[in-house]
Formats: sequence, structure tokens, C-alpha cells
Amino acid sequence: MLVLLLCLALPAMGRADAVEDAPTDCRANQLETAEVTALAEFKHRGNDFSMVTSIMDISVPAAWTRSSDLLLDAHSPAYRSALACLVAKPLQNQYDFRDYEFRFKPVRVKADGQRVKVHYEAATWVQFSSSDAVGPWVLTVSKQNWRIALRPSPALKGADWDRVQVDLGGRGALTATPRPAFGEGGTRLSWRHKEPDQNPTVTFRPPTVQYWDFITTSPEETWQVWETWGWYSASAAFWYAASGALLLVAGRRLRRSLADTTTPEESRALHYLRWWALLLMFLGVLVYMNDNVYRWFQHLVGWHHNYEPTVAVFVLAFLGPVLCLFGSRSKRLLFSVGGVVLGVLGWYVVSEMFDFTLLPTADQFLSTPGWTVAAVACTALTAVCWIGMIAAGQRMLLIRETRIPTRMMVAAALAAATATVLWAYLAFDRYWERISWLADPRSPDFQEMWVAELDSWWLTFPVNVLDPLLVVVSILAPLPVLGVLRVCRVEQHEQGAFTPAPAEKFLLVALFAITFAPGTYYFGFSAYALTLVLCLCTAWGVLVLGSHFSVLEQPFADNAPLGRTISLTDRADVLRLARRFRERQTRLSQLSTSNLGERSAERQSIEAEIDRMDQALPAGVRPADLPFACGPMATWWGNARRGAVNACLIGLPATGLLYWVEAVKGDSWMVYAEGAAGFVWIVVEILYWQVFWIVGGFFLGALWRDLPGRHGPTKALFVTLAFAIPATADFLIVQAVGGTVPQLIGQIAAFGSVMTCTGLMMDLQTFQNERRYWPTNASLVAYVYQMRFATIAFFLAQLLALVTLWKTFADVSTSGPGR
Repeated sequence: MLVLLLCLALPAMGRADAVEDAPTDCRANQLETAEVTALAEFKHRGNDFSMVTSIMDISVPAAWTRSSDLLLDAHSPAYRSALACLVAKPLQNQYDFRDYEFRFKPVRVKADGQRVKVHYEAATWVQFSSSDAVGPWVLTVSKQNWRIALRPSPALKGADWDRVQVDLGGRGALTATPRPAFGEGGTRLSWRHKEPDQNPTVTFRPPTVQYWDFITTSPEETWQVWETWGWYSASAAFWYAASGALLLVAGRRLRRSLADTTTPEESRALHYLRWWALLLMFLGVLVYMNDNVYRWFQHLVGWHHNYEPTVAVFVLAFLGPVLCLFGSRSKRLLFSVGGVVLGVLGWYVVSEMFDFTLLPTADQFLSTPGWTVAAVACTALTAVCWIGMIAAGQRMLLIRETRIPTRMMVAAALAAATATVLWAYLAFDRYWERISWLADPRSPDFQEMWVAELDSWWLTFPVNVLDPLLVVVSILAPLPVLGVLRVCRVEQHEQGAFTPAPAEKFLLVALFAITFAPGTYYFGFSAYALTLVLCLCTAWGVLVLGSHFSVLEQPFADNAPLGRTISLTDRADVLRLARRFRERQTRLSQLSTSNLGERSAERQSIEAEIDRMDQALPAGVRPADLPFACGPMATWWGNARRGAVNACLIGLPATGLLYWVEAVKGDSWMVYAEGAAGFVWIVVEILYWQVFWIVGGFFLGALWRDLPGRHGPTKALFVTLAFAIPATADFLIVQAVGGTVPQLIGQIAAFGSVMTCTGLMMDLQTFQNERRYWPTNASLVAYVYQMRFATIAFFLAQLLALVTLWKTFADVSTSGPGR
């Protein structure tokens, strides 16, 4: 009922309001004394898609009839009409006033009584379309080169264009007409006081990376051959195919290691993992390749209508039920979901075949009641997808545990779906305000164009929401590994299994690689194969290093690892031994500062006791190292769970900071706020980083006894290195080719800080039974680490990392093409 009421109220919110008429005569003859400067600046390096920024300054005489209108509110029809005289673009036809450029800064107007000055900035990205306009400039993309040309508004053609500049972002100009009067390095060109009939035009060859990024994303027919293999097609699907294949291989190795002792529950868990991997591969191909298959079929059959959005509806309708089928065995839920989906799809088919206007179709605009029906239909399909993702996730993660009640799951999914659709409605208002910023709201064309855009908005809603919904699935993709290891562990059958078995280690390494391998693109094509292999190698390399230097891997009785003996020892005995060792060391240190000869016998006795304790262990291992090496829990699985929980909680502030930097700071929020799927992308952003910390903490805890280092922060350092090495390699390659450079230092600092704090917390939890002996947590830390100089230096290094993290992100201003 709440969803229905919202959908009934929202169409009224979006209608264009009637306002008073505004004069339209620009009085161009009064603008002949106006002074104009215009700059077009390209930024290629550091962006996947070339960014073009236009900066325009206009000074008009106060005697101009429309000058006072420029001082009114930006929503005033008179203001819009006056500003349109100065900055309006040449219309494709007399009715199409839409302007798709981004304006991250409002237009500034200042009057001093003699002149009225206007400062106007706009930006766009060279993406999707081969022809785009920004400010007074028109950019055209062809196979051979790119061309940017000045196209001023008709009212300013006779004005004094004091200075016109083009900065090609380091690229050399191939042609320039008319001949520029000033320039620098062949990449910065300037004209002074241009003639009215001479509009500067420059052609140049773009950088290779940005050129290929464009042609592998453009849906235009010229580039469709390359688009099939690019960003939003085969290259995107490759991540799902490769990750699913790796999960299949890891699951098969784990099954073989349990071949003789597999229980029905373990077989069922491995069965789920296999089907999840296959489903992941299939969904990736379906979501990212369905439009390519449709275009091929359309070309084969010769259809003239574009039914791609309708195909996306069917894909969205398939995504939710298949996840529900995987994640739930509730017949009531499955029948309900099936009924909802079939009902919505049936109505879509009827609307398309008989040109009903209650749902978006390829041939007819939505009617006024159709706005509500379309919102309800989108809410229903999206809710089914949310139910499917929750059901699939909880089935894999909560094996052997109580499941989430169906009512709670449905309520959460409905809330998320309602928020998704409500966000889309509000985003349309912001989007419409941007593209119609100079249009007269009173004009009949304004209302007709608003209806057309709203219809297109809901027609393409399934297309826009499919990508982020599948990204949510991809974020959850490695988590079934946690559910499988909850059930399938050798330590349940072998008493001396103090660390994961080789097959379990491989599954953990696969989990690490799928989560942390950068999903980067080089020249518009996926480089995930390279980064995945690098991540697998570095994670496995850390384990190999640990097999030689880990405390519990040192040879002991019968040349077996020390950990096998320790795992059979009562944990309380290990802690008592470490405490006794520390007390003896402390007492020996006190005696060493005393010059009293009568205490020499006590000193010798303590030294002998310490020697006996040291000699009972492998060379280089001391009793105080054993609790640190074992971790806070009795089993490696317990350590893994504790590490995941600690990292999840410790990572919350880091998630907030990263979310602010990537989604709020600078121009980012404007881009998110205008996206139809902006709410889902925000969920993706938050969920991504939380899963990031959880998997990192789980990996740290599960392999705690195998990692090099004696203390938790040192072990965390090696996990950070396993993450940082592939990320750094990717950074260097991207830096070399000139693509988008990730915020590497900040991300490594964030990951390292979260992992270090997790390691510190696990060390403290190891000695939590001794907390009652110390007045403060700081005293316990001093006792646990003995506060040696190296330890103090390490903590200072972590503080420096946090400062670096903040400074790096404080200097970042992210913006990019709208999602």
C-alpha cells in the first residue's frame, strides 16, 4: 500500500508547472559591443573517457534590453530566456532544446551598473555518442580524428570575441581554421577578435587509450563490432566467467580432498558452490551480452523497431526468480515470485502487441496512469531481484544456521525496491532540470518533451538497473566460499589439523583473488586475467613464505610441525606457559638493574628456567610467541570468523570515508544523484568496501597460523602486501598507458590500516582473560607487546599510514560519466 501511494503521488511531483510567458527577442544588435572569451580544454590522461571542459565569460552592456533579466532566479522564465540568448546551442530542430552537458558550478552573474558579466562552465565526456556539445563548442568523433568547433549562439555572432582558446590536453593539432594567432607546443591554440563568419575549428588525433575506450562503449553502428568485446559486453562478462571457473576448480579440489570422508551435508554444500559458480558465469553472459545477441538477431530478421529495452525487462525478470530458485526452497515464496513476474511480463507483452500505454513500449508514450503502473511494475521486478539476492546470499552463508525469516526477507526487499524506484523518480527531476535549464516551461514543446523524456526514462529503467544489480551479485560472488568452509573442513575429521588443508588453502587463495584482483580495463578490454593471476601468485607466495618462517610451521617432534603438537595441548596450558615466561623475563630484567650480590643466585635460577623453556621449543621460538601464533580461538576456523567480524566492525569508518570520497565529495554526488539506478550504486559502494574488509579479515584469521610474523600487525602487513603488489602492478600499467589512475596510495593505506587494527585486536583478544589484571587497555597493550622500540616504530608507521590516507583522499576530487 505504501509503494502504491508513493507511486500515485510521484507523477504529480514531476509535472511541469505553468508559469508566465517570457519575452524571446534577443535584440542581437544591442550585443555587438558584448565581449566574450571562450576556452575548450581536454583532459585525457587520468580518465578512461576524455573530458572536455568549456569555460565562457560574457560581458554585455547594461543597456541591453534583457540584461536585468540575468539577475533573476535561475528558475525564472525571463532569466532562462535571457541566458539562452547568450549560451544556447544550435538546435537540431526548432523543438529540441535538450542540453546534456554537465554544469558542476552554477552560472555566476555580476552587474556593476555599466556591464553585466556572466561566467559559465560546462563539461562532458567523450562517451557513447560521436557528436556532443558543451558550452559553445561542438565535438565530433570520426574514425580518423576528433574535431572541435566553435558554434556560438546567433545573438553573439556579432560580438567581440576577445579571446578563443583550445587546449588539446597534450595532443598536437592536425588542422586549425582559421589560422591561430597564438599557440604553444602545437597543443594550445588561441585566436583574438575573430571575425563573425569565422568559427575556430581544430582537428586532432586522440590518445589511443581514450579512443579505444570510446569505440568499445559506443552503441552506434560504426563501432558495434568493437563494442561487442568492450566495457559493457564481453569484457564485463569475462569477470563472471573467470571468477566462476576459478570457483569451480577450487571446489573440485576441495571435493577430491574430502573424497573418503564426505558427509551428505558436505556434499550438499559443494553442490551449492558448483551451481553458484555456473550460475555466476551464466548471469554474466546473459546480462552483458543480451543486447549484442538482440542486435545480431534484429539485423538477421530485419526488424526496424528497437526492442532492446523490452529484452532488458525479460532479463531483469529472469534474474530475480533464478536467484530465488537457487536461494530458497519455500514453495510459497517461489510461487508468489513466479506469479508476480509472469503477471508483469504478460502485461508488458500485451502492451507491446496492442500498443497499450500503461507500460513503456517501443511505439507509444506512457499515458498519465501509465506513470503509476510503470513505477509499480518496476518496483515489483526490482523487489524480486532483491529477494533473490538476499535468499541466495543467506543460503550459502548460513549453512547449518537458522535462516532469515521469509517475511523479514520480503520486507527488506520491498523497502530496497521502493527506495530504488523512488530514487529514480527524484533523479529524473534532477536530470530534467539539467537538460532543460534554458527552456521555457510555458512552451507546449516543454511539456511534450518532458513526457517523451519521462517515457524514455522508464523504458530504459530495466537497462540502467540491471548492471548495478548484477554488480551486487558479483560482490557476493566469493562469499559462498565462507559457507562451504563452514561445513567442509578437514579439522572436523583430523584432531591435529591446526591449519587449513592444502585444498582449503587453495580455496582461500581463490577467495582472496576474486575479491581483491583489480577489475581493470586496458584500451577498452578487460585485463582481469592478468590481475587475477597476479593476485593468485602473491597470495600463494605469502603462504609459501609463511611455510618457512611461521612459528607453528617450525619442525618439532618427529620433524612434524610445532603447530600439530600445540593443537593437541590445552590452550590454557599454552597461555600459562607464556605468562610464566613473561614473569620470569620481567623479574630477570629487574634483577639485572640491581647490583646486590646476594641476588645472583636468584638470577641464575631464573636464567636456567628460561633456558629450559626455550630449549623445549624449536630454535628461534620462545614460549611468549606461542599464544600470538595460535590466535584468539582454538581452531583456524574460529580465528577466521573472529578476523571477519573484527574487520567488519573496524572497517566501518574506512567505508564511510571511502564512500564520501567516491560518491559525495566534489562533483561525484551530482553524477550519482542523476542516475536512475543511483540508489543501487550507493548500495554497491557501501557493500563493496564492507565485503572487502570482511574477506581480508577472514583471510587473515584463517591463515593466521601460516602467515609470517610473530604478532598480529606483522601478519597483517603480509596480507596487505598480497593485496598491494597486484594493485601496484595495475597502477603502473595504467599510469604508463594513460588511463584512469586508481587512488592506490589511499586504498592501500585504508586496507593496511584496517588489517593492522584487526591483527592488533586479535592479539588483544588472545589475552582477553588477562584483561582483569590490568587497569586499562593501554596497560594490556604494553604488557602484550612489551613495547619494544620496533613495536613503537611500527605503530608510528601505522599512524603515518592513516595520515597519508586522509591527505590522499582530501586532495581527491572525483567525477566521471553518469552511471
